Amino acid sequence: MALQVVLNTDVKKIGYRGDVVKVKAGFYRNFLAPKGLADLATKTRLSVANSRKEKMVMKKQQVLENVKEVMAKLQGLKVVIKGKITKTGKLYGAIGEDKVASAIKDACKVEVGKESIKMEHIKTVGEHNVVVSFGEGVEASVIVAVEPL
Repeated sequence: MALQVVLNTDVKKIGYRGDVVKVKAGFYRNFLAPKGLADLATKTRLSVANSRKEKMVMKKQQVLENVKEVMAKLQGLKVVIKGKITKTGKLYGAIGEDKVASAIKDACKVEVGKESIKMEHIKTVGEHNVVVSFGEGVEASVIVAVEPL
């Protein structure tokens, strides 16, 4: 017999907080209920879950609008990073996401986490395309120009 429950927290492979899901009675009784992960879906619980969902959707839309503003600033941005090079023209140390994030912050006062930067480590002098992604298909392309010291 399946029960309809409202999740109180994210549960792996079941759903996210506020989701209304069907689970087997034993799973609810032995796992979800004792740990406080879910409650039975009563009329009042369902109405509370729906109102929470609406608030979460509105909040997510607001965050997405803010991210789009930031991406507009980043699109086509060119940052310059200087590094020591060898006689053959290669960098002594590769340029990673943290240096690119720092350069973006210095250039346009936008703080970008290094986990948002999609790139391979830069080991040569010249211009390189780097993608800054905040998920939800929102991406901006930034040009990183590496110059010798």
